[in-house]
Amino acid sequence: MLITDRYRRAPTNFTIIVNWKARGFGCAKVCAYCNWRDSPLLPHGGQSDEAVAAFIKQCRKSFITISGGADPLYRFDLHGARLLAMAATVRSHGFRVRIITREVQHVARLRGLADWVSVSLDADVLAALQSHVHQWIGMEVEFSLVLPPLPTPELVRLKPQYAALHRGLGQRLVLRENLNSIHALDFQKLSFGHSGIVFVPKALCLASRYLTTIDCVGHDLVQDHEGLAGYLMNDPSIFLFGGFVRHLVSPTVHMEYSDIDVVALEVGVLRVLADRFGFAFSEVSTRSSPRYFLGKSRRAGKPVQLVLMTSGADALQFVMNAQYDADRVAFSNGTYHFDGEERVRRAIHTKRVSTVSGVRDVRLFNHNRPLIELRHKHKLLRRGFTIDDEKESEHASDDLHHTPGPGDGPGPGGA
Repeated sequence: MLITDRYRRAPTNFTIIVNWKARGFGCAKVCAYCNWRDSPLLPHGGQSDEAVAAFIKQCRKSFITISGGADPLYRFDLHGARLLAMAATVRSHGFRVRIITREVQHVARLRGLADWVSVSLDADVLAALQSHVHQWIGMEVEFSLVLPPLPTPELVRLKPQYAALHRGLGQRLVLRENLNSIHALDFQKLSFGHSGIVFVPKALCLASRYLTTIDCVGHDLVQDHEGLAGYLMNDPSIFLFGGFVRHLVSPTVHMEYSDIDVVALEVGVLRVLADRFGFAFSEVSTRSSPRYFLGKSRRAGKPVQLVLMTSGADALQFVMNAQYDADRVAFSNGTYHFDGEERVRRAIHTKRVSTVSGVRDVRLFNHNRPLIELRHKHKLLRRGFTIDDEKESEHASDDLHHTPGPGDGPGPGGA
């Protein structure tokens, strides 16, 4: 039986999403995969006992999870009483309590109050474990790790590292599919053949029930980035560019993208993004053409920056006049469009970018383009790029050609 089939047949998981801060985000971490900080459904302060009771009465499993959102154990001395009261409410209805946290210094204080704890791992948590694990003897503790947003072959190469991590921890290791991933995973190829390392597919999270500011399912709460990418990458009226396309070209070098840059040739694209993916768009244009929009979804996920143009030629002119060679690539309907494929790929793979000599056609750019490009330069530097501002390169119009996407990066379906 496939992993996803087994999860589909199991009773639905129920999770209470917490954020104890009345204003702001109650978590000490800034995780690359976390989209909760700006979610309109993030609670501020704890849910009422009545809301918790009404929610958990619908559960057919033996346990309820308390998770983030923010971290349930954040500033435990200040907010711990509210967590313990919520756990007591859950247990009073006959359910076991599972808590997910990174605040390892407070885990021992959950003894007798949480039936088991899942410790989310990162480099800081791993470094701190040895100072605390001796306090957890007799407690049910497992470890979890969010997978990087990579295709299956790249994750298969990481299996020896996960196996070594599991041996070092000596407890069950849960590998969670990254909700930001656009790649469909083959869990049969990723299986370790034993129950010591298990996978949680994002399909399970998207089908689960959550109590945030509302009672909802995961599809209402979290963006399905694989489904979103599948639409964006295969519609001929859409041209993608920026960090998202760098991720397509080299997912191991550019694992994360902060937003999705889109050129749309039809206004209907905005309607599809609104209807299917929960986006609301605000226009930020300073002139009638092209029109610029910023899109944020009611679901936790990546924002969309969209430029509305009238033709594919305009879309490519816009992308191929970018300030750096690594930005001069677009993806549309399963096909890459490069301004000098070898040069652009080299710049993306090495994170060494150059300005392109010659006259740039900036007629389609926002009038604030110099400020936008300065910010873009600083963003690239923060992300570890090397920038050769003076390096001479071919003019953009000398070398414009197209390369099919499948076989050299994700094609139809985002895989």
